[in-house]
Amino acid sequence: MSGVSFVTDETKNILMSAKAFYTLKNNLINNIGSNKTKGFLFRFGKEFGMEAAKKYLASNHANSQVGKRHSRLGHVKDVIFHGEIVRHPDGKVECINTWGQWVESIEAEIHLKNYGLSDECVCHMLCGFASGALSYEFGESIIAIEYKCVAKGDPVCEFKVRLEKDWLEEKEELIDLYLNDNILTELEMTYDALLHHKQMLEKISTFQSQLTKKVTEKYSLDEIIETAYELLNIPILIEDVHGNRLSQIGLTESQQQLIQTEKAELSQIDNKHNACHYKSKHYRKLTTPVFIKKKHYATCSFCYFDQREVEEIDYLFLDRISTVVALCILYEEAQFEEQQRMRSSLLERLIHHQNIKDIESYYKFLPFKFQPPYATGIIQIQQKKHQNEIIDLHDQITQLSKLAKVWDLPCIFSIVGEEIALLISQNNDKKKRWKKKIELLMENLGRQNENYIYTTGLSSTFNNFKEFERSLKEARIAQRFPNKKLITYYDDLGILGDIVNNLSIEQIQEMAKKTLKDLYNFDDPRKKELLYTLYVFLLNNQRLKETMDELALSIGGIQYRIKQIEDKLQISLKNASTAAHILLIIQALILSGTLHFDKVSV
Repeated sequence: MSGVSFVTDETKNILMSAKAFYTLKNNLINNIGSNKTKGFLFRFGKEFGMEAAKKYLASNHANSQVGKRHSRLGHVKDVIFHGEIVRHPDGKVECINTWGQWVESIEAEIHLKNYGLSDECVCHMLCGFASGALSYEFGESIIAIEYKCVAKGDPVCEFKVRLEKDWLEEKEELIDLYLNDNILTELEMTYDALLHHKQMLEKISTFQSQLTKKVTEKYSLDEIIETAYELLNIPILIEDVHGNRLSQIGLTESQQQLIQTEKAELSQIDNKHNACHYKSKHYRKLTTPVFIKKKHYATCSFCYFDQREVEEIDYLFLDRISTVVALCILYEEAQFEEQQRMRSSLLERLIHHQNIKDIESYYKFLPFKFQPPYATGIIQIQQKKHQNEIIDLHDQITQLSKLAKVWDLPCIFSIVGEEIALLISQNNDKKKRWKKKIELLMENLGRQNENYIYTTGLSSTFNNFKEFERSLKEARIAQRFPNKKLITYYDDLGILGDIVNNLSIEQIQEMAKKTLKDLYNFDDPRKKELLYTLYVFLLNNQRLKETMDELALSIGGIQYRIKQIEDKLQISLKNASTAAHILLIIQALILSGTLHFDKVSV
């Protein structure tokens, strides 16, 4: 049986099998790590080396070779040793060109058999044995360090011997690992680590318990984040995926401004702990996502200022906050959806003329003041790039409602077909300020949804819900007006709006037939192309260059088409009143929904 013998006193040895030694080493690696195992095995071997030297010296084997002790104890088959260690008359010890080889190291053999090739030398116990024996013999700390090893693919196991002080410059880190700790220290360190770990678990458990309790007691997100800050004393920032602030605590006004103006750059992604580290010149952020129904909904961040460092376990607390924030948001979303259903039902009743008389009595259930004057709006959403994805109008209403809250705009929304209808209260706002808020709301919605194009029409204001049907019609007319603006106000349409609003579609179409004559055939691509050229020409005040640029035609091509149009209509476009009348008729057709130019090819 292959084995290793270890000296315990002058008369007794312990024989340990190679398998038992492997078990010892493997358990050490699993429990204290491979790095500390090196030191443990070195000190383990050093103790036996000192005992072996003590035994042989006591038996009058003075200056007996270390290699012989190795081979007798079964550590190696043989040791080849070169150089010498001498003690000078003044007592000084010197290692003169000392190096050697271990032949058939059992330590290397065990490693190769059980772990395969290593990327470093593995005969730490042999190094310890040689170091202990030599140090005992010469009364000074002598260290043997292996620098070639069969376990890492070298042809031989080769080592060098020097005084400890001579190794320090070259191998200081390894010498510290070998000599500074003993088993008791290892146990103390393990105990301290376990105690620290236990304390951290208790702190995290208490932290999560307190936050979860706040959630079950229906505290607000701000109140829960405040509790977390009181426990940790780390500034906390919660933002949605669009960068809108949901909650924050512990940040001064100047720090908030700094975060807004000085964006931190991503410095590290910690996939293991699902966290990201951000760094700027003046602060750091540790961030983790908030997932709801597998969708990235928000982010939680710890903010560090004044050179404060990120602690190793901060991600554990941040992860707990993320979970609690998700629960909070889910609860708030459920409340919001319930309120939104009520708001939508109020608007739907107006749209479908159901129980309008008592509708004002329901306003007291709304979470904001809702009083006249009112305006009605229609929002149409299109994709910038034609894709197969369906626009989630419910999600759009959710975003609109949250932005309306940010801008202090009392609004209720509802889905009508493939559009969103809204009823908005002006309350006591001045009209100019009120319009500015609406424009900011739509601009922010556009920034949050860069793949979508929004066109919004807003009616004139009214005080009585008996006027709602008229206002809804005005909003639709304004929304259809092709001016490429984010918001079109019905009041800005002037006489054109009144014409479309007060005439039936049939009347408008009859007027158009008389005015446009042969061009009133929208199914004929060529005639519709001429009509579109006429429309662009009139919109550009009959300027050829602007019309040419917009239609990507030559001046000759534009002039030829205008001549064709004048012949068909039997008019001269140089007549200003005639031109204005024709433009008014075309725009009335567009606003009434009779004419569309979206797919015209010129």
